[in-house]
Amino acid sequence: MSPHPRMKAVSKVPKLRLLVLSEVDDWDFGRQLKACGHDIVAWARPMWKRDPKCGGLCHAVRTTINAILCRPKPIRTIKPRFSAWKWLNKEKILRITSPNVNSPTFVEYVKRLNVDLIVVYFFPQILKTAILQTPRLGILNCHPSLLPRFGGPHPAFWMLKNGESVAGVTVHVMTEKIDAGDIVAQQELIIGENENAGQLTQRQHHAASALLTKAVNAMAQGTIDPKPQNIAERSYFGKKKAGDTIPDWNGSARQIANLWRALQPYEPLIACLNGTTIRIYDAQPQEGSPSGRAPGEIMAKKSGRLLVQTGNGYLEIRSYEIVPFHGWVNRILQEFLLPVGSRFDPAPPAMGLASKAVS
Repeated sequence: MSPHPRMKAVSKVPKLRLLVLSEVDDWDFGRQLKACGHDIVAWARPMWKRDPKCGGLCHAVRTTINAILCRPKPIRTIKPRFSAWKWLNKEKILRITSPNVNSPTFVEYVKRLNVDLIVVYFFPQILKTAILQTPRLGILNCHPSLLPRFGGPHPAFWMLKNGESVAGVTVHVMTEKIDAGDIVAQQELIIGENENAGQLTQRQHHAASALLTKAVNAMAQGTIDPKPQNIAERSYFGKKKAGDTIPDWNGSARQIANLWRALQPYEPLIACLNGTTIRIYDAQPQEGSPSGRAPGEIMAKKSGRLLVQTGNGYLEIRSYEIVPFHGWVNRILQEFLLPVGSRFDPAPPAMGLASKAVS
């Protein structure tokens, strides 16, 4: 099969000039690329957080980051005396006053770099035509699923919620259509029975780092051979919404536990009982014969744990909290507001639905 038109062989080039777009705090990837002889002329990431270290960039001194996509106005910080702009200048990190890679400001910056290849490594923005056409050889993107399945954002959430047993990472040629470019390399990962989204994402980061480094090396050696995706097998999941995180007590205990795993460790599972919002921090499925109780009904309560009937099996809630109370007040209220025989509502109130989504 002939190489992809945007993926030309560069066997005569001993090393590639790379621009890396990533917001992952896993700097082994940058070290691997440099160890292979490639020249990372710029490493850019967006600045989202409003903390004194400029979005976790305290690592910048000992890493390859040298460009930050940020808003035109100075970022507010916890410490009033801290100046984000002065800190960036001190560390000699270029401040690009545009939060988006598709802005004319950033596109012009990339053109001046004269890079061979752009490597996108867990980056939250969609690249459009202007930036896609800038690098000489194209753009390689790493997506945290086995494409063509589970395209789109938050694949770890959707894979765990759907009870998938296999995950993975895919390196593909980036095109204007999201996660639809030709596949360069893939690696399969088996999902642990009790693995949550955070744990799976960490394993995907490590696998992606090595896989993407090999893909860049194949590009430099002229051995890259992208293959088109099977569109018939394509599935795409958008951003999760509030309704996607609501437990369905008519479903099985395993399905509800899968939803809890898909949210961890970023946010708790939200449920509601008689108008009271409950944050569930630990939930495990239990098998058992039908009890005759309605789905969502609390069957037993012992040592601060709840055993709840579901459509199939029982859900053991090991750690939970009544909103908005904490500490000893919460423990006292648990005795009165969550009695045995009470039943969880089908959907949480607006307060519970407002839980912060994680990208």
